[in-house]
Amino acid sequence: MEKNLLKGRPKILIDVIVLAVICIITLFLPYAQYTYKNQAYALKGISFLTGKKVAGGTVLLTTNLWIALGMAAAIAAMAVAVFYSKLRPRLSAGIMAICAFTMIGMQVVFSMTLSGILEGTKKVGLMYGSLIFMGAAFLILVRSLYLLSKAKVLSAMDFMVLPGLLYLIINNYVPMFGIAIAFKKIDYSKGIFGSDWVGFDNFKNLFYSAGNLFDSDAFIITRNTLLYNIVFIILGIVTGVAAGIMLAEVLNRFWKKFFQTTILLPQLISMVVVSYIVYAFLSSENGLITKTFFADQNINFYGIKWLWPFLLVFINNWKLVGYNAIIFLSSVVGINKSLYEAAKVDGATKWQQISKITLPLLKPTIITVLLLQIGRIFYSDFGLFYQVPLDSGTLYSVTNTVDTYVYRSLMVSNNISVSSAASAYQAVVGFVLVAAANLVVKKLDKESALF
Repeated sequence: MEKNLLKGRPKILIDVIVLAVICIITLFLPYAQYTYKNQAYALKGISFLTGKKVAGGTVLLTTNLWIALGMAAAIAAMAVAVFYSKLRPRLSAGIMAICAFTMIGMQVVFSMTLSGILEGTKKVGLMYGSLIFMGAAFLILVRSLYLLSKAKVLSAMDFMVLPGLLYLIINNYVPMFGIAIAFKKIDYSKGIFGSDWVGFDNFKNLFYSAGNLFDSDAFIITRNTLLYNIVFIILGIVTGVAAGIMLAEVLNRFWKKFFQTTILLPQLISMVVVSYIVYAFLSSENGLITKTFFADQNINFYGIKWLWPFLLVFINNWKLVGYNAIIFLSSVVGINKSLYEAAKVDGATKWQQISKITLPLLKPTIITVLLLQIGRIFYSDFGLFYQVPLDSGTLYSVTNTVDTYVYRSLMVSNNISVSSAASAYQAVVGFVLVAAANLVVKKLDKESALF
């Protein structure tokens, strides 16, 4: 084992030395080029470590110190992985991969801060110093992945997962740094990083926008989002189970396919199309219902508040019942038929077969669907609550949810800070509800819990 360790160390040592030399060289190369008053200037890497006054802004040591320390720590961790004799080559290669990936990420964040630092510039672009540094780190990353593959730590299947994993990190985890916007008063002239830190002021505006909590925007959107989703979940599971059981009872092949296709069709219709269908029925000018039953009355259905909670529940269930039915149908058809045959021999009625056999065996599926839907209980279908009511201001008290509020704050009010605060509030409450629901399920039935 020691022989193999010494055999692998020189190659890794060369990688670390090469990367360290490149890092030192790039400090004296231009990292960025910026344009100020129609004149181009080059900014060297050493300027970010020593601090320098530049045209249109000031490069401060304190602003970039944490990035420099992060890069230095990554290089130091690589060196420790090589020289620490108790580490195996595969572990050293793993640390190399993590450090190289960290250095690339640090450099990307470092480059993003340039626009905030150079406030008065017209254009900021990366130059070969920054690109060489990221290129060297990328080569070390590739090299470490090769060593891990050679040591049989990674397989070909693992490399196939890497693009999807990279997309997951970029799309789901990197944007999480944007939560800082919720605690700042965004000034577009200063940029996100340069804007003033206001702490929880944006959350105070959200929760006390009307002077008291129960009339605030936060209370209204929380009430609407939670109550609608609770009804959606309960009604969706009940109708889905019922439809799935009834579809399982259809024995004729033609009718079985016909009903499955028909009940699933609404799921495939865009919510924009659904909004036009609803408008065709409820339009005050040429709506089918308006002209048929209320021709002599001037009724505006898009201004009747009490009507829309029932309409939205009906439309949501009509659209999703087919999808839920297919999920439960797949579980029903997997139940052993001999159980039903034995029940028939004992004289059990159809309802007794459903209540004593089908529903108990559907319990794991019901719990799984329930947990997945609770995971989205603090989120809403934007199309259902925004497009179907045609963004009617009269209906805001019964149609405004967290998602529509975030959209209006961002696109109408142009208040990115409050919009971000609402999104952060949505994420935190959603996580708490998922954890609480899973804890309850774990207490009742440990095997049905997600984690």
